[in-house]
Amino acid sequence: MPVMSGLEVQARIRSFAPETRVIVLTSKDDPAIRTKAMEGGAFAFFLKPVAGDDFLESIRTALNGTKESHEKDAA
Repeated sequence: MPVMSGLEVQARIRSFAPETRVIVLTSKDDPAIRTKAMEGGAFAFFLKPVAGDDFLESIRTALNGTKESHEKDAA
């Protein structure tokens, strides 16, 4: 993204709407990014390519209000 990183977007969202569940989808397989995202309140973290079923289940879980977070690697 040209203006800010995804982690910066996540931080901004959390600052004005902390109840919003953020699902991170990235191609950067970097443990530091994963850790920063999850510590920053990400509901789920996925590496591309992602299994559609896992990704959709995470979205459903987030929408249903379940507090359990998810970390998934590419299948």
